[in-house]
Amino acid sequence: MKKQFFKLLKQCFLTGLFLVLLSMQSAMAQQTVTGTVTDETGGPVPGANIVVQGTTDGTQTDFDGNFTIDVPSDAVLVFSYLGYATQNVTVGNQTTINVQLAEDASQLDEVIVIGYGTAKKSDLTGAVSRVTTEAFEDQPVTRVEEALQGRAAGVTVARANGQPGGAIKVRIRGINSIEGDNSPLVVIDGIQGADLTTINPNDIATMDILKDASATAIYGVRGSNGVIIITTKRGSGKGRIGVDFFTTISSVPRFLPTLADNPDEFARIENLRRTQTGGSPIFSDAEISSLAANGGTNYQDELLRTGISENLQISASGSEGKLSYFLSGNYRDEEGVVINTGLQQLSVRSNIDAQVSDRLKVGLNIFAIRAELKNNVQRFGNGQGSFIYKALTWDPTTPVFDADGNYNIRSLKGIASLNDNPVRTLMDTDIRDINERLNGALNLKYDITDNLSYSMTLGSQLNNFNVQRYAVEVGDDQLPHTSFSNDKFTSFQLTNILTWQKEFGKHDIKLTGVQEYTNAKRIVNGYNANDLTLDGKNFYFAELAPNSGQTVNNSFAPRELSSFMLRAEYILDNNLFLTATGRYDASSVFREENRWGFFPSVALAYSFNDMLGDSEAISSLKLRAGWGQVGNQNVDPFDTFTTPAFNSYAFDGSSATAGTRLNRIGNPDLTWETTSQFNVGVDLGFSNGRGNITVEGYQKTTTDILLPVALPDTFGGNNSQITVRRNVGEMDNTGIDFTIGYDIISTDNLNWNSNFAMSYVKNEVTSLYDGLERIEGRFTAPGGQGNIINGIEVGQPIGQFFGATFLGTWKTTDDIPLNSEGNPVAVPGDAKYLLDEDNQIVFGAIGNGTPDFTWGWNNSVNYKNWDLNVFVQGVHGFDVYNIQQGGITGGAGDSRSFLASDQVNAWTASNETDIPAFAHLYESSRYVEKGDFIRLSNLALGYTIQDVAGLEGTSLKIYASGQNLFLISDYSGYDPEATSRRTNNQGNEDAAAGINIGAYPNPRTLSIGLKVGF
Repeated sequence: MKKQFFKLLKQCFLTGLFLVLLSMQSAMAQQTVTGTVTDETGGPVPGANIVVQGTTDGTQTDFDGNFTIDVPSDAVLVFSYLGYATQNVTVGNQTTINVQLAEDASQLDEVIVIGYGTAKKSDLTGAVSRVTTEAFEDQPVTRVEEALQGRAAGVTVARANGQPGGAIKVRIRGINSIEGDNSPLVVIDGIQGADLTTINPNDIATMDILKDASATAIYGVRGSNGVIIITTKRGSGKGRIGVDFFTTISSVPRFLPTLADNPDEFARIENLRRTQTGGSPIFSDAEISSLAANGGTNYQDELLRTGISENLQISASGSEGKLSYFLSGNYRDEEGVVINTGLQQLSVRSNIDAQVSDRLKVGLNIFAIRAELKNNVQRFGNGQGSFIYKALTWDPTTPVFDADGNYNIRSLKGIASLNDNPVRTLMDTDIRDINERLNGALNLKYDITDNLSYSMTLGSQLNNFNVQRYAVEVGDDQLPHTSFSNDKFTSFQLTNILTWQKEFGKHDIKLTGVQEYTNAKRIVNGYNANDLTLDGKNFYFAELAPNSGQTVNNSFAPRELSSFMLRAEYILDNNLFLTATGRYDASSVFREENRWGFFPSVALAYSFNDMLGDSEAISSLKLRAGWGQVGNQNVDPFDTFTTPAFNSYAFDGSSATAGTRLNRIGNPDLTWETTSQFNVGVDLGFSNGRGNITVEGYQKTTTDILLPVALPDTFGGNNSQITVRRNVGEMDNTGIDFTIGYDIISTDNLNWNSNFAMSYVKNEVTSLYDGLERIEGRFTAPGGQGNIINGIEVGQPIGQFFGATFLGTWKTTDDIPLNSEGNPVAVPGDAKYLLDEDNQIVFGAIGNGTPDFTWGWNNSVNYKNWDLNVFVQGVHGFDVYNIQQGGITGGAGDSRSFLASDQVNAWTASNETDIPAFAHLYESSRYVEKGDFIRLSNLALGYTIQDVAGLEGTSLKIYASGQNLFLISDYSGYDPEATSRRTNNQGNEDAAAGINIGAYPNPRTLSIGLKVGF
């Protein structure tokens, strides 16, 4: 045994000695080779790969195209770069090798991310659009949604309001759900469920939008609303630093005309309003004269301001050997155009990739962000309108402060808005939305064989969202209220992917198998502490609130999703393309018997390129068709179970007693909403590839829509307050997407690229439940009249407006009908509305807030060192329910005084106009306006200096830009795109689209910036 051991040791020693000598001999035979890689024009190619053939040994060119490598004399160097033909060069006795690469048209085909893999653009069978950084890099974008707006057909982007950090709605090919979320799934570097509002646009390399079900079915239950796949930037080549800083000035494009501009007219009309109803004048002639001479207080002017914002972006990228990196940091400090509102945000990103071996590549992505939003408009009650609404309806004869410098909390004469002074409300309120997020992802790819590879994505998201609230407009007692809420969201994702691909002559087959598991938990804890007697002006004194004003709230919402997916791709002779997908999902929100769902898709495409030959007029042509099904788990985790609600009440006025009540009846039979979509498309290239056109038509049907159905009172419905969720509704979306792009001018010094994207979609609710043709929404008009002003109606698009039909005014010559008691329903000068056979006002559909036609036109012009970007967008086919204007008109609810400028022409016996002289309804067609608009979204001009001060590789760009520079619209408010729906209690944002009760104005912005690269 001992002899055998030493014999083995001797053999190992001799073998090791042999290998050392061999390696020394090999090392002595190596030589250093240097050189430069250039393109067809002689310019350097940074990041080109130089690899010793048959090995993984190699290097990359630096920023100037130079390289150095140690190789044996018999080595063959392989030079390659995306879009260029690969070249092989034998080293021999050469110590300097310069290579000029030639373009390879077959490799210029763009690679698109399609989810769990990639595909050449020419091989696509589904409806996929791409937006690259080139489309928006000349615009000082701070939000990803702004980069998407108008640049991808089928994608609708609407800015809900102009507040920094405010909500932006993104929809892909219409609306699928009545009650659920219609936002698309966002995937960032393979991690699903990301938040578009948090990502830094400067970190983005590409955005690929999956639009039809044949493309989105790979994401199963999460893909029903479309998918946005974002790939962030990676490092390569010589290390490079980038700095981008810009300053922005924001302002409201125009102020709304009201009688606050002419307070003496307001006072005269207020006197007339009172005398017409049997009262006495409230303003003396002397007071009116003083208002005419000295003016009053325009609370619109007091509330709105010019905002100054700053944005700083720093990045570092490059590679060293087999390690590449991209690091970035971004700081935003934005002032809102409304006083005491703003946003501060800091984010950092680190993308590290390592080529561990010739078969193994590992990447680690880390992203962190902290954002603090001050006085979010969503946190203020809007039952009596927003703070904008209140400013536009407040008494212009009452100054902001009294003689002692204290706020005048209410109108001195008890007129106009009965709410608190909006300036005081905003300046003394302190609400902080604090969003802290940490995302991490480990990516691994291992090539098992030349045809088989394994990929893994392991990711986690941690999000802490806190709301700290100190509010002063809380009631007549003026005792402040405080609250705190902590929303902690954690998620975990593990994705395993096996990919096999092989070519057999004219046949190319690719199979992708996915096993995926996601786990998410949301825990919400909070408290309310009301009626603080100590005015500390912050929520840290909450413990001083009386016991009756203290309440605690908690909730827990877990979700799990287990999935299996198989995708098969087949290409025949680069002409026929077939893709088939099947995904099997199980969601924990459903009972076990309904937990699993299967979502299939198939797509076929045929290319006629071979038939076209070398034609320059039509350079490419492909026809596509696809069908698929996707699901939606639009229910809360415990909707299949009957659940109680918890509350507390102080029966003795001081000591609160906890209790429970029935909140929701569970339905164990709940299952998926299912969306089926059929898509056909044509891709056409023309003018020798300088232009391209894509036309697509689709029909999308969503069935088993989840809706809350009210229980009858005989079953404990509590006046329709208790509901049970059921799969009952259906909805259709039919549309056309059209995109055309063309290089209008392409010369050495001058280039002009133009892209136009257009979308038309018709949405229709085809079925509700129990034979109902209409159900009410949740948006109640302000002013105390209590009417629901939105709803869902069969045969119409989602987002119907309900109200009375305004017909002008009753005239002295009219035969005014009588009510059931035999009295006239009105007097001359009253608002006239459509009546039924019983002479009651008819409340019906009077408009719709869902657009059906959107477009965007993007132009980029480069002349030598100058660059110009012009982006125009349009949205058409929708109405705006301008309840804001109803409040300004006044005469009802909490805004009883007339403040509309046209009230000077109100009905009188000698001047019988159609402007009512008396009280009226806010919720009527009088305030439904066409929302169609055309906007100059961006105009940017820049000048770039290369090799600054003779330093090679440096660049300096100075630029100026403007956003929202002009708006063409007949709408009388600030902006027809803005809406006022609150997120917590006014229903689905698509069911309440286009309703304005004082939306935060969208600002016009002017920016000047500087970009430095070295």
